[in-house]
Amino acid sequence: MPGCMAFETRINRISLRERLGEWREMAPLLLLDAVKRFGPPALGLALFLGIWQAGHMAYGGFILPSPVQTVQAAFGVLATADGWIILGATVARVVLALAISLIIGGFLGLMAGYVEFIRQMLAPVATILLGIPATAWVILTMIWFGPSHGSILFTISIVTGPILYIGMVDAVLTRDRRLEEMAAAFGASIWAQFARVALRQIIATLAPVFGIALALGFKVAIMSELVSNVAGIGAALAKSRAHMDIDMALAYVVLAVMGLLAIEHGIIRPMQRRVGQWKRVGL
Repeated sequence: MPGCMAFETRINRISLRERLGEWREMAPLLLLDAVKRFGPPALGLALFLGIWQAGHMAYGGFILPSPVQTVQAAFGVLATADGWIILGATVARVVLALAISLIIGGFLGLMAGYVEFIRQMLAPVATILLGIPATAWVILTMIWFGPSHGSILFTISIVTGPILYIGMVDAVLTRDRRLEEMAAAFGASIWAQFARVALRQIIATLAPVFGIALALGFKVAIMSELVSNVAGIGAALAKSRAHMDIDMALAYVVLAVMGLLAIEHGIIRPMQRRVGQWKRVGL
C-alpha cells in the first residue's frame, strides 16, 4: 500500500508539471487574446477619463468634478437606502415600459413583416410617431396625465415602440427563408419553422435594436422625471441642480449609465449570443 500511494503521488506530480507546462505555453496566446478583446475598450475608456480629468483641471471642481470625486459621490448614493429607491424607480419604469413597447410594437411589427397589407398600412403611422420629438411627448403626457408614473410609462413606450416596430419588421424581412424551406423539406410544421428557425433569426437581429431602445428609454425616463418631478433619477437631478450640487448630479448620471450597461450586458448581450449560436455552428 505505501508503494502504491508513493506511485500515485509521483503520477500526480508529473501530471501537475505537465499542466503547468501547458499553461506556460498557452499564457502568451491567452494574453494576446485578452489584449485584442479588452485593449481597445480600455484605451477608449482611458481616453475619455483623461479628457474628463483635463476638463476638471482646466475649469475646477465647481464646474466639472474629477472622475474620482464623481465615483465617490456615486458610492455615497449607493450607501443609502434612498439612493437605491431612486435608482430602482427609474430602472423599473424603463424595464416595464420597454416590455409594453415590445409586446405592442413587436407584435405589430411581426404581423407587418409577414403581411404586406399591414406593413403598408402602418408605415405612415410609424413615420409620424418617429418624427415627433421625445420632448414633445414629455410635454403632451404632462398635460394629458399630469405628473404621474403612468405618464412616464406612456412616454417611454410611445417613444421606443416605433423603433421596436421598425426593427421587428426589418428582422422579419431580412431573415434567411432558405432555412425555413430546409426545415419544411425535413417535415417540420409551420409552427416549428417559425418557432425553431425564423424566431431565432428575428430575435438575433432585433437584439441590437432593443439595445438602442433601452438607451433611449433611459434618456426619456430621466427627462420625464426631471420635468414632472416624479421620484427617480430625473427628480434627483432636478434637486441637485437646485442645490448647485454638481458632484451629486454627475454621480446620478454615472449610475444611470451603469444601470443601462448592466441591463445590456447582463440580459441583452447574453440573449443575443444564445439565440445566435446557430450562426457559429460549423465555423
